[in-house]
Amino acid sequence: MEKYNEGIMKHVPIKKIDKPSHKEWFNRKCQLARMEKEKVWNRWRRNRRQNH
Repeated sequence: MEKYNEGIMKHVPIKKIDKPSHKEWFNRKCQLARMEKEKVWNRWRRNRRQNH
């Protein structure tokens, strides 16, 4: 069993949990910004129609 564990430790790669890649981070930020822009724009349009 000791040899088995030793072989596993030497030859099986350990998966590291990485931070999200730049592309994923960038896309998420763009998505949030787009949603915020649409929300503000729709609010502005709705209020503009009521006043005129």
